[in-house]
Amino acid sequence: MSSSLWVGDLVRLRAIEPDDDRYYQAFAEHTEDARSVFRVEPPRSTAQRRQEIVAVGTWQPGSDCFALAIERVDNSGMIGAISTRDTDQRSGSFSYGLAIARNQRRHGYATEAARILLRYMFTQRRYHKCLADIHASNVASLRLHERLGFVVEGLLREQEYFDGRYQDLVLMGLRGPNFLAARGGAEVP
Repeated sequence: MSSSLWVGDLVRLRAIEPDDDRYYQAFAEHTEDARSVFRVEPPRSTAQRRQEIVAVGTWQPGSDCFALAIERVDNSGMIGAISTRDTDQRSGSFSYGLAIARNQRRHGYATEAARILLRYMFTQRRYHKCLADIHASNVASLRLHERLGFVVEGLLREQEYFDGRYQDLVLMGLRGPNFLAARGGAEVP
């Protein structure tokens, strides 16, 4: 394991750069991928996409809402992205999102990237709970979150409209102490 908390055995998390445009273009061009993260949008120009990438990659120091690129440790370029949102320091909760390029899935990259981010948020930023909302039809993501220790906390029926119908969202939660205890009690805040 690296001496950097941002580097695992398989992936490293790093700042998003304007040159990561190729990843975002390929991701947006695949309808299922785009839908799994947000929604299908009309095609954008390279200039529009780069503006958005700069905005996503620019976060304010001290802010707990940020986005990072996921890249394999062999420096082969961006293979995914992970971000935090809905941070609430009063309640100690946050949400996050994760996407891995279609041709890079099922290699353990998503699992390791999520563990790196969760460890950071629980041990360095003192959050107590992570929440994830997952489309009920996204079986792979539901299984990933179960392996990470998330538990189902609720269901929002017909919450989002896409692919011609309303879709359910599964709400899952993970408490920091449970996550850290499952990994040998690392640095409980």
